[in-house]
Amino acid sequence: MKREETEIRREKERNKEMERDFDFLLPHGRILERQNRFLKFELRGTNETFVRVLKRIMISEVPTIAIDLVFIDTNSSVLEDRFLTRRLTLVPLTSHRATSMYYPSECPNCNGKGYCHRCSVVFRLSAKCVTNQTLDVTSNDLVSSDPAVVPFDFGSGGTVIVKLGQGEEVKLKAIARKGIGEVKGKWSPVTSASYFRPAEVRINEELMETLTLEQKKDWVASCPANMFQIDPRTQKVVVSDPEVYPYDEKVIWKAEAMGKPGLVEMCEKKDSFIFTVETTGALKASQVLMKAIQILKQNVISMHLMDDKYIDGLFAGLVSDMQELVIID
Repeated sequence: MKREETEIRREKERNKEMERDFDFLLPHGRILERQNRFLKFELRGTNETFVRVLKRIMISEVPTIAIDLVFIDTNSSVLEDRFLTRRLTLVPLTSHRATSMYYPSECPNCNGKGYCHRCSVVFRLSAKCVTNQTLDVTSNDLVSSDPAVVPFDFGSGGTVIVKLGQGEEVKLKAIARKGIGEVKGKWSPVTSASYFRPAEVRINEELMETLTLEQKKDWVASCPANMFQIDPRTQKVVVSDPEVYPYDEKVIWKAEAMGKPGLVEMCEKKDSFIFTVETTGALKASQVLMKAIQILKQNVISMHLMDDKYIDGLFAGLVSDMQELVIID
């Protein structure tokens, strides 16, 4: 009996320790810059493990819709069928509907065949050049069976798929399906995702005042990130925004070369990360982030390491910090 009680007590202690560790991993966040396809945000109070996992989920596990099958009826262009197919599969499709769609193999409506409206979208393309002017066939020429799933508009008249000369013709049908980047890159909603630790900067004001204005300008210009600027009123060197720049030693080397070691002190913030993500257009950058947080939460719940309500409480803080994205979008 004593042995059982000891094991139960140890199990509780392990669970508490796990909860403390996981609580530490979950950060607080704030948005620094946002556009339709671009997002820059800060995560504070965490470590690189969490940031790496979040990055991987955004790239590989957030589902989108992409052309998966192409049936070519006619192709008299100079572009071979396989290259034409490849270009079509890489056209970004608006994927807000992906959440409500089934994966082809899991669709109950068509028994996993992947050809019904609940797990696929049909696109048709028919174009023929009847003049002696080259005809650009673009993603805008794709006709979708679902108005919610269409090629993303970059505002440039569509992505060129193929160029047709006089008398040349293309006619085809394409099937778009739900998938994730872990299976094939065409389903990844992200074109780039990166992060860095911001720098903590301290300027030695007394030593800085021993420099002439020209020396200050020379030193400020040595920073590739444009972290420093000269106040036109006081002619003092100030940090424009220390929290959004990566650690860089070039200004330290420059100060030493000028015979002013210790002019500035810089170090990386260990528990803070600046994250940038840019998408293909299939989803907004903010949607990719929020979906990645949801997926991470579900992954943790599926491991059955902690009580579901406790996990909900842990994630509530991070979701609340990013809530402005949901409100705006």
